[in-house]
Amino acid sequence: MKQPQTISMNSTQKYALFGVLFGLLFPVGATIFRVWETGLPMSLSSLLSVQAADKLLWIIDTAPIFLGGFAWLAGYRQNALLRTNEQLLQTEKMLKESQTALELRVTERTTALIIANQNAEKRAEQLQTVAEIARAVITIRNLDELLNQLTRLISERFGHYHIGIFLLDEDGEYALLQASNSEGGARLLARGHRLRVGQQGIVGYVTARGVARIALDVEVESAYFNNPDLPETRSEIALPLKFGQEVIGALDIQSREINAFSQTDVDLLSILADLVSVAIQNARSLEQAQRALHEAEVATNQLTGQAWAGYLETIRTKGYRYDGIKPEPLRKTSRTVDLKDAITVPVQLRGQTIGRFTLKASSEARHWTDDELAIIESTAERVALAMDSARLLNEAQKRAARETFLSELAAKLGASTKLDSILRDTVEELGQNLQGSTVTFQLVNPSNPPAEETMDGAAPSGHSPESA
Repeated sequence: MKQPQTISMNSTQKYALFGVLFGLLFPVGATIFRVWETGLPMSLSSLLSVQAADKLLWIIDTAPIFLGGFAWLAGYRQNALLRTNEQLLQTEKMLKESQTALELRVTERTTALIIANQNAEKRAEQLQTVAEIARAVITIRNLDELLNQLTRLISERFGHYHIGIFLLDEDGEYALLQASNSEGGARLLARGHRLRVGQQGIVGYVTARGVARIALDVEVESAYFNNPDLPETRSEIALPLKFGQEVIGALDIQSREINAFSQTDVDLLSILADLVSVAIQNARSLEQAQRALHEAEVATNQLTGQAWAGYLETIRTKGYRYDGIKPEPLRKTSRTVDLKDAITVPVQLRGQTIGRFTLKASSEARHWTDDELAIIESTAERVALAMDSARLLNEAQKRAARETFLSELAAKLGASTKLDSILRDTVEELGQNLQGSTVTFQLVNPSNPPAEETMDGAAPSGHSPESA
């Protein structure tokens, strides 16, 4: 603002000076004219004498004063107008600058809001994608199917051309490629592709340290493993698959674009990697549980078969036949059955066949209906459970009787103080418990055992319980 004021003040002085100079033309011109009119020589003394002699010239001499004053006043007003105009121009300039700055701030703010909104929408879409992937794989129980489905879904939803899932071997020495969606990945799978942990590629780095690593430009990434089966890769990210603190593998994602991954992508893909880790561990646990269950079922079936084989040896009646009059017991198991006009339904328990129903029609016109067959099958299921319950109860009763006998025998023997009483009570109790048997107990010299033990209940010659 100081520069325009200085210029305006100079303009006022110019106006005043111009007015004074213009006003001087009148007295000077009048004086020169009077000197010329009187015929005096043109000299300073002539001009002063004429000026002093003519009072009218003194009146004319005041013209420069009035004209200078009017010129100064005009210059002052001009100066005020210029100053006002300069202020208006400066104010307009400031307003334009403020408007431009405000428009720039509004534009920047709008752009930032648009970018933030786009990022929020992108993140929401990506989170939705993660949720969809989680829902899609949560019901998959087979590990191979799970891994293949994961690579396909991640590639489709995130738009990257190669997805690979590596799992560590039992020794933790190599990361083995287990699934991939790309053609190059299929070739790697066929060759049994693996990377040494801590030594080869970004995957080796990640599986050794348990942290994610990004190669925004593989041309300048020192840890990048240049794979000829994946020549289109321009950027890569690998994330650890961890269950708790244990690294179990890596999720490898490769893109055809440079700088394809941002920090937001890293955060989101880390969540996805955690979900993948849990899904893999769940599938592994389920497979282990299924194997253990299968092994337990096989062992149970074998034990069931052995138990029934032993149980059949202890019972006389092997079954019953009913011909419409009364049930008749079967004393032995028939290995051949006349199946003409008859149906046979096996009675199975835990995968083991422990019996069978054979139903023969009384006439050729007799046909079995679906309801009758369903009744027979249901009966076979229920009789298997009932028979097994009876067998288990019988075995439990036998064990209880055995424990009772041993407990009573121990109590009785503990009350005896004589060796003869102990021996006599032992053979007596054992003989009473084992019906239809002869029990003999005989003492022998450990340093000179007899060549043959007598089984007639008499002690060897020259020996008696008391003498021993």
